[in-house]
Amino acid sequence: MNGTSRPPVFVMNPYYSGLGIARSLRARGVALIALSSEPDAPGAKSRYFDRVHIVPNGRDEPDALFRRLTEIAREHRVRPVIFPTRDFDILFLHEYREALNPFLSLPQPQESSILRMMDKLELARFASGIEIPAPVTVTCVSAEDLERQMQALRFPVIMKPRFAYQWRRKGQWERVGAQKAIIAETAVEALSSYRRVADVTQEVILQEYVPGEDSEIVVCCCYMDKQQELKGHFTARKLQQVPALTGTGTVVEAIDVAPIVPTSVRLLKAFGYSGLAEIEYKHDRRTDTYVLIEINPRHWDQHELGSLVGVNLSWLAYADMIGAQLSQCAPNYGVGIRHKWVAEAELAQGSVRKIWGELQMPADTAGSFKRRASTIARNVGELNELLSGRKIFGMSSFGDPLPGILTWLRLGAGGLASLWNLLAGKRRADGSGYRPAQ
Repeated sequence: MNGTSRPPVFVMNPYYSGLGIARSLRARGVALIALSSEPDAPGAKSRYFDRVHIVPNGRDEPDALFRRLTEIAREHRVRPVIFPTRDFDILFLHEYREALNPFLSLPQPQESSILRMMDKLELARFASGIEIPAPVTVTCVSAEDLERQMQALRFPVIMKPRFAYQWRRKGQWERVGAQKAIIAETAVEALSSYRRVADVTQEVILQEYVPGEDSEIVVCCCYMDKQQELKGHFTARKLQQVPALTGTGTVVEAIDVAPIVPTSVRLLKAFGYSGLAEIEYKHDRRTDTYVLIEINPRHWDQHELGSLVGVNLSWLAYADMIGAQLSQCAPNYGVGIRHKWVAEAELAQGSVRKIWGELQMPADTAGSFKRRASTIARNVGELNELLSGRKIFGMSSFGDPLPGILTWLRLGAGGLASLWNLLAGKRRADGSGYRPAQ
């Protein structure tokens, strides 16, 4: 199938994941159409998109998005492929599957187990049932239930929504502290945290927390074809998250973590799943085991990292969806070379906040200047180490400069606004600057 007859790709949300799709497929001659609910999204200015359509947000206006999608799809001679990049996109495509199927090539079949995999309680129970290590996980629907369930858990525990998207609905992200999970060291902390989030979702899950730094979190990134055979994969570890321990990966390094590959394949086959997946584990040094944390059954932020080690997962997914023949694709991590994906805006924000916080620590006047200089020098050194090696930035690219330029301009404007508020004696709880769409 030549480039002119290949179906175009609809990319939902041109942020990190969506821009990575465009970069991964453009060289293959695939036409790329961005679907964005935000006209000023930096990724929408990428030269890799042939067209950008401003569409309703599927999180807030699914019916309106459905109508607009069918209108756009009818403009194409062949049925376009569509790639989701958020959990809300998965829910939208699942709910409107039958109505969309005549117009779009969807990544999941009708009988897909994808919603079960997104259920953190179901995932933990399912994994334990097939002898894959997973944290002890319970569900709670009230403060009384929480108190009763905590008696069977070891502290610290981590509190999460049962489905990740539940804390990301419109207006609710800030109400839960703009965090994906909450670590509680004691029962008192757990109860306090629950009361804070209960008006967003009464049901939460509690898991026994696996100790360790961000670098203990590893991922298997892969594509399972329609016959549920592994066609391509790479593994990686998170070097830094913002916020630490419970946040989003800002620096991720491709590295060979061989033990999690067969485990991931076994898990996906047991679910009967085909498609893209990022399976996250945390290494428990106490038992030298990799404990399952979650699955992202779609494109995720750093999927483009695979291109540095010879694995183009977006191309494998696209080729399989249009019926092209797939060949096995194995990673080449190289020797003495470090390959990294960097969320530059979040890394910059996190670094500035960290340095600022350390500079505010009390110190004697005599040693104040020396301490501050040492603090800045140490943090700059740590940042330099994080950025060593070959890199892909989430937005910035010499070959496609506009998204990066707009990201840095927005970040700078947000930083100036924060500084102004700080000098005015105000405190902004939600931070400022560029953030990927929720």
